[in-house]
Amino acid sequence: MIDTHIHLDDHKFNGLVQGIINDMPRDNLELLINVSCNYDSMVKSVQLTRAYDNVYCTIGTHPHDASTFDDNMVKAMREYAQLDKVVGVGEIGLDYYYDFSPISTQKDVFARQIEIADQLKLPICLHIRDAFGDCNDILTAERKYLNNGVLLHCYSGSGEQARQWAKQGYFFAFGGAITFKKNHKSEVLSVIPITQVLTETDAPYLTPEPYRGKLNLPRYISLVLPVMAQAYGVSVQDMDEQVKRNCYNFFGRLPRLNG
Repeated sequence: MIDTHIHLDDHKFNGLVQGIINDMPRDNLELLINVSCNYDSMVKSVQLTRAYDNVYCTIGTHPHDASTFDDNMVKAMREYAQLDKVVGVGEIGLDYYYDFSPISTQKDVFARQIEIADQLKLPICLHIRDAFGDCNDILTAERKYLNNGVLLHCYSGSGEQARQWAKQGYFFAFGGAITFKKNHKSEVLSVIPITQVLTETDAPYLTPEPYRGKLNLPRYISLVLPVMAQAYGVSVQDMDEQVKRNCYNFFGRLPRLNG
């Protein structure tokens, strides 16, 4: 199994990271991608890739932290992008549910990071919440810079929007939320080709049922895969193998550990 979106540097994992890494073989986890949110988490993410063979990372500024984005961040992103274990730019995007950064700033920083990612030849991993219209407008305006892949992390939009973006070759990552009873997973997964879906946890957050409300862990990918497998009418093993292929296809820098 592969967790394409985790935050091992989060304070909720203090003292637990080594155990999580040690348990990966037992938990049938192949690799983890630690996702950055700001400058500090980006530095910690790179440190994690240096400490652990099976941890990779992305670089970038979350919309919550858009107000902190500056030239120093850009310089650091360009430097870190030269490292083999940096596999994408993210999580970037828009979040209108909270107002931690002004909407105008979020939009500017989102567009800027799309262009930087293209210069670095890296795919982008998006965090979009209550902002799908503006996101689509920005992606349309920045279309010429979308040359290395677009991933919708923890997709929560409509089936129709998913259909439109899937036709453009975008990928979609799903985690614990698709195990929730009120999640509209069937509507969304039915319009996304099986070749364009990935698994994630967003751990330590968004813990799947039946552990909702507790600390999320990467091994809980095992609770996400059966829901996806059922939606696509395949076995859990086949779903896992398909997700692995999708992951390697999307994140071009990842080594194919199993051939």
